[in-house]
Amino acid sequence: MRLFFRIIKRLLKYIFLSFLLFNILILIISTLFSPPCNNTNIDKYDLIIVLGSPATMDCKPSSVLKDRIDKGIEMYKSGFANKILFTGSSVHNNCTEADVMAVYAMQNGVPESSIVKEIRAENTYQNAFYSVAYMHKNNLKTAAIVTSTPHIKRSCIVFSKFDIQFGTYGAINPTNSSKFGILFWNMGERMILSHHIVFGFPENF
Repeated sequence: MRLFFRIIKRLLKYIFLSFLLFNILILIISTLFSPPCNNTNIDKYDLIIVLGSPATMDCKPSSVLKDRIDKGIEMYKSGFANKILFTGSSVHNNCTEADVMAVYAMQNGVPESSIVKEIRAENTYQNAFYSVAYMHKNNLKTAAIVTSTPHIKRSCIVFSKFDIQFGTYGAINPTNSSKFGILFWNMGERMILSHHIVFGFPENF
């Protein structure tokens, strides 16, 4: 029995050390190869782009999505840009994220004439691809990118692949998120980012 517990103890030790080394590697990769979170110092943009997140099953903004929209609305009302683009398809349910965001924004004082909806994007790369396509079509050069704070680094590396000037702005984390939950969210984002840095982004769609 003592031998059994000794083996289990040693196994747990190796698992912990492997997990620790793995996270250190992820941290190094995501830190060394991440581009700056902006490539311009301007404070007036052609467009605000708010990245989507799954809505609730009854097509209302989830806590994460609401915080992103609120940040975008705040920036719009503060004069960062005259138009705000909401990007996101219906990936996890039947609710199109861009539509949900637009409805919420209009309910909170953003006129419909100032809103653009991009309803095709199913991931962060597509958020950037389709949003930048809209910018090019309308001769827009600069964008303020709004997303959740843990998602900023991944958004930076994605948008840096396109020929626009941009700055990134983090929405507050949901008030109901625990510190433990935020920690795992950050870890997950770093893992996804490191995977994309090593293996590339899903550009075929």
